[in-house]
Amino acid sequence: MERIENLILGAGPAGIAAAIRLGKSAKIIDKNNFIGGQSASLEIGEAVFDIGGHSFHTPHPFVKDLVYNSLDMYEQVRKAYCYSYDTLIPYPFQKNFRQINNEEVVAECAKGLETVDPGRHSDNFREFIANRFGEGISKHFMNPYNEKLWARDLTKLDAKWVGERVAAPEGIKEKFDLEGGKRKPLQADTVVGYPAKGGFGEIYKALAKKVHDLELGVFVTGIDLKKKEVYTKSGKTYAYDNLISTIPINELIKITVSVPENIRKMVNKLEYMSLKCVMVAINHPVDTEVQRIYSGDNDNPAHKTAINHNSSDWLRSRKHHGIMGEVSYSDYKYMHRKDLEQWFLDCLKKMGIIKGFDEVMETRVVDIKYAYPVPTHDRVEIMTTARNFLVENNIHSLGRFGEWAYINSDEALARGMILGEQILGK
Repeated sequence: MERIENLILGAGPAGIAAAIRLGKSAKIIDKNNFIGGQSASLEIGEAVFDIGGHSFHTPHPFVKDLVYNSLDMYEQVRKAYCYSYDTLIPYPFQKNFRQINNEEVVAECAKGLETVDPGRHSDNFREFIANRFGEGISKHFMNPYNEKLWARDLTKLDAKWVGERVAAPEGIKEKFDLEGGKRKPLQADTVVGYPAKGGFGEIYKALAKKVHDLELGVFVTGIDLKKKEVYTKSGKTYAYDNLISTIPINELIKITVSVPENIRKMVNKLEYMSLKCVMVAINHPVDTEVQRIYSGDNDNPAHKTAINHNSSDWLRSRKHHGIMGEVSYSDYKYMHRKDLEQWFLDCLKKMGIIKGFDEVMETRVVDIKYAYPVPTHDRVEIMTTARNFLVENNIHSLGRFGEWAYINSDEALARGMILGEQILGK
């Protein structure tokens, strides 16, 4: 039996950051044979894909320092667009809807803005959209886009998280904060970073070099709270003083003995959205500078299309390029075409991203069960109760699904670093 003072489950951003702060007292184990979790990258020919569309931006200077001191990074202004009514307009829709080539839609969006009351209380996300943007923008983009993204009725989501994610409408100036410590919505002029060479996963490969002890390919099958032991598929047992888990908290509770039944039932109520990443490798460089395209249209399976090779000059120089569509799914969402890969290719051709199917070398679908935690109305109460119980038993649940929080990898790094400091008593 191996004894570790601070045992960490998961070699994603949160786990790696915690291990860096905890130094020699920490060890990471991960079921995968690669580093980075959902921030990892893969290649098809010379086409590079991230598991989900990624770029680096953070309101935490200490997180930026950690990353930029670990590898060379490339910076540029983010070039994101919305595709609506057969028109490509700058992101976000609510600031640029007047560029749509449809006078009736533009008029409805503008008229709706005249009636908004952003100070009105919103009981759910759908009400927030109506109160903030009015009937036109809600109808023509915000509702259909977010229903595609969250794969469910928007009244099921609370409205407490929107200040960090949802940009204001036209006429209201905003700026992404680089030093305030709290995330604000990305803007058209936001400068984002990306590894100067390779995919987004290179960040976590570089950071992992700072981790004292990391073991991959370890599948955890059970945890004993009282004995403070972790059991694995291979038969190896790890004893710990503190356990930091970055796996989904519902999966953590499922494999942990001596958890009260009421907590098991509570965490089983947590909702999540799953994702199919449709990866398209083409046999030439893309002929557009666009990095992201957001779509609420029903005839496009993807709510977001990421043209990853516009993330750095190194990626632009590759002879093969990759284009990826994020397609969310759940028990609540019906997909009206079964041929997902061809459906996405049809949309790429319609948007002018590819000119013909003969450009396509290979398509691949990566399925992510836990993609986005859904901010349901009971989420905070459930997580407060569950995490308090775990902390009382020397277990810290950390990261996007460890905290069931809609956070990016930079925020996961920040929380991992902060938890490490707290455990050390700093």
